Amino acid sequence: MRKEVCVGLDVGTSATKYTVLELSGGDVVARRRVEYPRQELAVGVVPMRMYTDVLEQLLGDLVQEFVVRSVALTTAWYSAVSPKEGGDVVYQWNSIWDRNPDVERELAGYLDVSGCHADILFPVYKLMTAHLLKDMTFRPYGMKEYLIEWLTGQRATDYSTASASGLLDIRKRDWNTPLLDKLGFRREEMPRLLRHNTAVSKARVKGESVVVVPGLGDGGSASYACKAVSEVAANIGSTMAARELSTVIRHSSPDRTWTFVVDENRYVNGGISSNGGSVLDWARRTKWAIDEVRVSQGGERFFPWLHGERTPFWSADLRGTFTGMDVHTDMSTLSAAIVKGVAFTLSRMINAMAHARSCPSGVVVAGGGVRLSEMLRVVQGSVSVPLTILKSFDYLASDGAALSAAEALGVPLALHHDIETVLEPSDVFQADYEAWIAEAGSVASSVYHAGAGGRVE
Repeated sequence: MRKEVCVGLDVGTSATKYTVLELSGGDVVARRRVEYPRQELAVGVVPMRMYTDVLEQLLGDLVQEFVVRSVALTTAWYSAVSPKEGGDVVYQWNSIWDRNPDVERELAGYLDVSGCHADILFPVYKLMTAHLLKDMTFRPYGMKEYLIEWLTGQRATDYSTASASGLLDIRKRDWNTPLLDKLGFRREEMPRLLRHNTAVSKARVKGESVVVVPGLGDGGSASYACKAVSEVAANIGSTMAARELSTVIRHSSPDRTWTFVVDENRYVNGGISSNGGSVLDWARRTKWAIDEVRVSQGGERFFPWLHGERTPFWSADLRGTFTGMDVHTDMSTLSAAIVKGVAFTLSRMINAMAHARSCPSGVVVAGGGVRLSEMLRVVQGSVSVPLTILKSFDYLASDGAALSAAEALGVPLALHHDIETVLEPSDVFQADYEAWIAEAGSVASSVYHAGAGGRVE
């Protein structure tokens, strides 16, 4: 007999992961990963059909294996969709986008009510660029909204994903009408704003009726999944982030964090770096031996700004930089510096969250980068709070979406999390970390003319 379930879909940039929860008791009956056939048209520019083809097959298989009552989607924040010859494409966080001072001048003042910064990461930057270039093809929404409309025929989104676009007034929890007018978008073409755990409509999948639920953006969804362990979580994926669920806004904090809306009472505050797993992948491709090194204190430093840097600089103009090299420097010490630079980048965001609030239960750390033990050792030695690793760390985003899917049916479930390990802060790299932070500010300002408190001029 087929089990009645809800499903959380984490539609990521390289694969879809999904979690299946049994509605009768909340047991996890499946966690799986489905890879895409890669179809990038350019870096970070992907046909939407790559996602819809996989989801059509995946959902068809699921409704044959289970009685699927609801499905919630979580997708990466920061995407924008545009029609192209041959079909719609999505511009993801890592799509190549030139910084444009005219765009920043046009956006001045309009983002004050959002939780975003004037940076190429956010869709609003791309939309304003297109507007100035008289390119009216970009749609006022991204990947999640596209998929929901594809499934249900209705255009809807959750508050966190709407916030990440830069088009939302986070205090009013509504679209920023003056900004929409500036961009030439009509309010009636904007997605309907919903709680992450509210039904949008139903989809027909191989003759079965399935309730479709927005879910949260991937970072918020991961935090929602592990909130019983800690309301502060960090992720080491292609990008890295640290974030909290909170009732307060921290967008104006000295650490230059962002703030997105969760629901009527809560926000998700966080910092993000574009230089996490993407830098580690670059290092492996270019034959740096990062998986074999043992990191020591002191020595050469690496600032891993291959994609510019977001928190706290918000500058696309920063570049990866080594310092402290001399004639004794070899490939091994530089490989260690790469690992340390990525680790300190994550530590900086975790420490910002820990400084903003009490974290007695520590920070849950997830993502594929958890497997690089030497990097975790450096993070452990440069943060002020314990690091908790869950056995299900690779599926937190889809777990959170599955909880949203259940709640939309009026079935609140609680996930049991098995803890793999807890790493207590060791202070081994604390002095090294503080020196790295100080030099990062100096390099950013003196070499690239970017400060932690403002834009590149």
